Amino acid sequence: MSFRLDMTVIEKNTAAIRFAITLHNLTDKALEHWVLHFANSRKLNAASFTGGQLEQQGSYCVFTPNNAPVLAPNSSFYTEFEINTTAFSFHDDGINDAFLSSTIEQTQLVPIPVEVTTVDLGASPVERYTTPLQPAKDINIIPVPALLTPLSGQFTLSAATIIAQADPLAESAIRWLQSELELHFSLQLTLQRNGHVHYQLSEKIERDGYHILIEEDHIWVQASTAAGFTHATASLLQLIPLDADSQNSYSIPMVEITDQPHHNYRGMMLDCARHFHPMVRLKSFINQLARYKFNVFHWHLTDDEGWRIEIDAYPELTSIGAWRGPNEVLEPQYTHLTQRYGGYYSKVEIRELIQYASDRGLTIIPEIDIPGHCRAAIKSLPHLLLDPQDQSQYSGAQNYTDNILSAALPGTYQFIATVLGEVAELFPAPYVHIGGDEVPAGAWEKSDACQTFMAEHNYQQTMELQSHILRFADEILRTKGKRMMGWEEVTKGGEIDNNTVIYSWLSEDAGLASAKKDFDVIMQPAQFTYLDLVQGYSPDEMGVDWAGKLPLDKVYSYHPLANLATNDPIHHKIMGIQGALWCERIDTQQRFDHMIYPRLLALAEVCWSQPNLRHWDDFTARLNGQLQYLNKAGIQYRHCE
Repeated sequence: MSFRLDMTVIEKNTAAIRFAITLHNLTDKALEHWVLHFANSRKLNAASFTGGQLEQQGSYCVFTPNNAPVLAPNSSFYTEFEINTTAFSFHDDGINDAFLSSTIEQTQLVPIPVEVTTVDLGASPVERYTTPLQPAKDINIIPVPALLTPLSGQFTLSAATIIAQADPLAESAIRWLQSELELHFSLQLTLQRNGHVHYQLSEKIERDGYHILIEEDHIWVQASTAAGFTHATASLLQLIPLDADSQNSYSIPMVEITDQPHHNYRGMMLDCARHFHPMVRLKSFINQLARYKFNVFHWHLTDDEGWRIEIDAYPELTSIGAWRGPNEVLEPQYTHLTQRYGGYYSKVEIRELIQYASDRGLTIIPEIDIPGHCRAAIKSLPHLLLDPQDQSQYSGAQNYTDNILSAALPGTYQFIATVLGEVAELFPAPYVHIGGDEVPAGAWEKSDACQTFMAEHNYQQTMELQSHILRFADEILRTKGKRMMGWEEVTKGGEIDNNTVIYSWLSEDAGLASAKKDFDVIMQPAQFTYLDLVQGYSPDEMGVDWAGKLPLDKVYSYHPLANLATNDPIHHKIMGIQGALWCERIDTQQRFDHMIYPRLLALAEVCWSQPNLRHWDDFTARLNGQLQYLNKAGIQYRHCE
C-alpha cells in the first residue's frame, strides 16, 4: 500500500478525547491537492481539527487540508481533533476504512487506497474474556426441554429408515427433517405409508408444543400444530450424533420429551440496510433460528445507508438507494469506501425466502423505517420527499442531518401508502414494522411548511408530526389487514392506536410503561439482547459498547419480567422476547458468525425455556455438546475458552 493512515489517542479528558491522525506518503511521488476520506462512526468535533476542514455525514468523513498542501514523497501530514466521548476501549472504535482523492482535473472521485492501521488506544492490554464450559452431556438439546426422560437403549438411524406418511400439518417439518439429514448426515430418507418415524397429530398436545418418544424400532412425534412439529424436529435433529457408528448409521438415544414454549413470540432481528447480507447467508441464518426454536425473523430492510426491498412503483429506491460509493448519490459508509457497495432483494427472492422460513416454522416480519432513518429514500426520491425550504438543524444518533420525512409534503403520504401497500401484499405476516425510532430534536422546527401544518392541526410540539405520520401509516396497514408494529419511540409525541405492538429496546422499564398503557409489547432490551455489543473487554473484541458489554453469560442471565409478580396482569401484554443484530460493523460472514454464535443459543433458551429449568452450568455443558455441530456447519463462532 502506498499510503498509510495512523490514529492515536493523545489525551483523555472526562468529557472528550483528543486524537492524532498521521497520513504517510510511502511513495516516491508527490500528491497534490489531496483530500482524505475516512469512516468513523463517532460524531467528530469538526471545529477541533487542526490544519484543515472536516465534513461528516453519517460515518463518512471528508478532511480537506488548508491551503492545498503537497504531500511530498516519503513524508507525512499530521492533524489533531477531539471527540466528545468517554475513553475508547476497542479497535473497532477507530477509523474503519480510508482513501485519498485529488481534485486536479477530475470530474469524478478516483479513490486512492490507503492502508488503515489499528488505532493506538494508549491503554494497557486487557485479557480476552473467556467462558469455561462444563463437559458435554450425552443429550445436549438447546433450548432445554420442559421434561426429558432418558430411556435405556438406542434407535439406529440409517438410509433404511423410512418416514411414515403423516397429517398435512407435519409436511413442512418432515421436508425440513429430510433436508437436514441429507445435508449433515448424507441420508436420504423416503416417505412411505408405513415407516419407522411417525409424525402424529394430537389435540392433547399444548399449542406449539410437542411430544417425542424414541423407542428401539420407532420414533413417535406428536404435536397439535405445524409449529409444534417443527419444534419437535429441531429437538430430534439435536439428538443425532454427528459421527456415524459405521457405514452411515447413527445411534439416537432412546428418550421421552414433553416440551412447549415459555414465550409465544421468539424473534431475531437482522439489519440488512447498513450492510447487505446475501440470500445464502439469510437462508443459513433462518435455518439456525429454526434449529433453536425461534419463530420470528424481523427483517430490517430500510435505513439511512440503504434501501433493500424492490418496490415496483419506485424503481429509484433500488437503482439509487440500494447503492453507496464515492460517485453514488449515497456516500460510502462504514466499510468498502472505495467501491460501489450494496444490493437489494427482488420480490422473487423475498417470496422464496418467505417460503423457506415458513417451511421451518418462522414468520418474516418486514420493517420499513419511518419517519426517521429515511435518508436512502429521500435521496432516491427527492422530487417526492425533499422539502428544499426546510432549514431545520439536527443530527441524529448516526450523525445524519437530512434523514427525516416531512410531515407537510403530500409526497410523504403518497410514498408511505404506496410502499406499505406493496409490502403488505408481498408479506403474508399479519404485522408490518414501521420503525418510528430516533427522530432527533430539531427536526421540522425550521420548516415553514411543517410549522404551518402544525398550526392547521393545532399541534403544539413537533413530535406530534411523527404521530400524525404514524397514524396515517396505521390506517394504510389496517386497510390491508395488517397490524402496525414499532420501536418504543412511536408512543412519544401524541396518540397512536394501542393496537400497535411496541418493541422495547432501551430497557424493560420502557416496555412495562407501554404495557401499562394497554399496548402489546415485545421485550428487546439492548443490554441483554443486542448481539452487536462487544463480548468482552479486550481491545480486539468486535462490536459496539454503547449499552455495555454482552458476554455469553450476561445474555443467559436475562430473566424477562423477573421483578414482576407472577399474577400481575401485565404479563398478558408481553408477547415475547427478541434479539437483534445491528450491522454497522458486520460486513463479512466471519464477523456475522462471531457476533451471533454462541450467544444466539443462550438467547434461544431465554425465549423458550421455563425460568426454573435454566441453570448456567447445565447450559454450558449442553453448549459444549453443540459446538461439534457448529464446527461441522462451518459456523465461525466466537470460541468460549
